[in-house]
Amino acid sequence: MGIGNVYKAGLLFLRGINPWLPVGEVADVAALVSLAQRLLEANKERFGMITTGVARRGEQTWVYGRAGRPCRRCSTPVKSADQGRNPEERITYWCPRCQS
Repeated sequence: MGIGNVYKAGLLFLRGINPWLPVGEVADVAALVSLAQRLLEANKERFGMITTGVARRGEQTWVYGRAGRPCRRCSTPVKSADQGRNPEERITYWCPRCQS
């Protein structure tokens, strides 16, 4: 079991990491893990998952579920694609500009 797709998308966005970058090439894994811990802690008593810090409907995520819509940071259209092999394949969302 992993961290979940919503958190994965938000964490990688916040750290500017391309979702296809191999884990072994991530510059600061410790910082990514620390951010994940803080994000999970912030959401543990909420209904739903918020990665932006904004609970208003439609504003809870940075890139997750926003394919084709403007990036909240740079306005570039958010992309989505399947990632992984069956049966673990999941859809991935990312900003091609912010996460290059």
